[in-house]
Amino acid sequence: MKILVFGSKGFIGAKMLRAWPDAVGTAVRIDDKAAVLAELERVKPDAVVNAAGRTGRPNVDWCETHQAETHRDNVIGALTLAEACHEKGLYLLHLSSGCVFYGASPDPRGWREEDHANPSATYSRSKYAAELALVTYPNVGIARLRMPIDDEPGERNLIDKLANYKQVIDVANSVTVVPDLVDVCRQLIEKRGTGIFHTVNPGVMRHRDLLNLYREYVDPGHQTEWISEHELVAKGLATKKRSNNVMQSKRLQELGIEMRPIDVALRDVMIRYAHNKNAKPSPPAHMNPAPSFVTPPTFLSPAIPSISTMPGSGPRMKGLILAGGKGTRLLPLTATTNKHLIPVGKKQMVLYPLQTLLDAGIRDIMIVTSPDHAGHFMNLLGSGSQFNCRLTYRIQDEAGGIAHAVAMAEDFVGSDHITVILGDNIFEDNFMAPISSFQGGALTFYKPVHDPQRFGVVEVDASGRVLSIEEKPSQPKSNFAQVGLYVYDSSVFDVIRGIKPSARGELEIAHTNAAFLAQGRLNAKPVRGFWSDAGTFESLRRATEFVEGRGV
Repeated sequence: MKILVFGSKGFIGAKMLRAWPDAVGTAVRIDDKAAVLAELERVKPDAVVNAAGRTGRPNVDWCETHQAETHRDNVIGALTLAEACHEKGLYLLHLSSGCVFYGASPDPRGWREEDHANPSATYSRSKYAAELALVTYPNVGIARLRMPIDDEPGERNLIDKLANYKQVIDVANSVTVVPDLVDVCRQLIEKRGTGIFHTVNPGVMRHRDLLNLYREYVDPGHQTEWISEHELVAKGLATKKRSNNVMQSKRLQELGIEMRPIDVALRDVMIRYAHNKNAKPSPPAHMNPAPSFVTPPTFLSPAIPSISTMPGSGPRMKGLILAGGKGTRLLPLTATTNKHLIPVGKKQMVLYPLQTLLDAGIRDIMIVTSPDHAGHFMNLLGSGSQFNCRLTYRIQDEAGGIAHAVAMAEDFVGSDHITVILGDNIFEDNFMAPISSFQGGALTFYKPVHDPQRFGVVEVDASGRVLSIEEKPSQPKSNFAQVGLYVYDSSVFDVIRGIKPSARGELEIAHTNAAFLAQGRLNAKPVRGFWSDAGTFESLRRATEFVEGRGV
């Protein structure tokens, strides 16, 4: 699928380009129909996203004195693009705003998609005016987002906005965590959802909740003066009263699309925000940092030891890459080599999971592989010194399942923790935060998908605790697919000793995780950005397109 994103240099549009390897950006103005039609003909997309619009700088108060520019971009431009897409028979996902609602809704659970809005400010009126026409198009979906919160610092990020204000009102709102929004938009495109959708994380967030987390993870000394909503305008801090509201997301649920509860998503995004905001500059070349194959290099500061070598801090974190198996789904490519040595872009497949562990601060790593090509891995990777890590090899003589391969690392792990990654899994995300904060038990990771029936599916509660695991269910309880990345404490080896081989005669990792679930010791975290298990020709193609699109 090829997706053309208008407004691709903006806050949300740029995120979509990074997350979707099949997305194409354009700088064509949406109010120029001839130019839009020419761009649609040139790119020939399967779907279109309108992430363009006018919000004003430094904030929406700008729109109060620039009504013509606001309406040209938010109303005329939006309708012009929709008309062009309609003529071409293309699906259009239009990004709108939940700020069209002011105050409490008649329904105590929040404003519904079908409720009539009550906009007050010029910006919110312009967004609603466009919606009133767009909702009549049979090819248009409208995603209303609110007060976007992201893990990367920036002027459009609500975290930065509230942290930089000296005086803040403490009100309850529905909000949108941007990485979740990007996932939901992708699903809406794939499902061709039409009409209005509230793309907000379930639950309510108060500004005080966000700033408390900011103090916890980013700046313990941060101070805020709390004022009333009335004082905001009376003190001249805002020209117009701001929209504050709570929204329901019933129509997303009808399509089987879920967003994480806001208390879970907010804490997760704040941890990532703190990591990104406090990232240290690259050390000098003589310090021999680990090279990066997938993303720009992520270096560990010399003042912060890697989590696999940190002295006196309890169990260390070690890594395990599983690179065995026959790779029969990739025949005839695997007739003469191990699947994990097949190139993905300019690098062998195994280098990508290795980089994932390195970026998480892990420097003591074991690779489990089959005997046929073990020497090839050693020729490629050596002792690990070129990657600023230590590599150990273990041979799995015959297929026994993922859990069997994990059990082979017991002597290597000892009383430490272990992060297990499947050798064909390629991630864009950085897992430093969840792995470095791991306290024990088991941790799995999940990614929202449009076809969860093909995967192991996890159901999570508001705290991230796993409620259920299902293997390729016909009626999945969520759309969260488990990915090939797991973190365990040393009790995993006792757990594996207690499970029995499956019908195919293997020790299954699903049974291992189910045992932790039965003990109430299994949690889950979401995966952001691109993910693929490059074990089929289709997924190998997608992975190759992704890494080549990143220029690596």
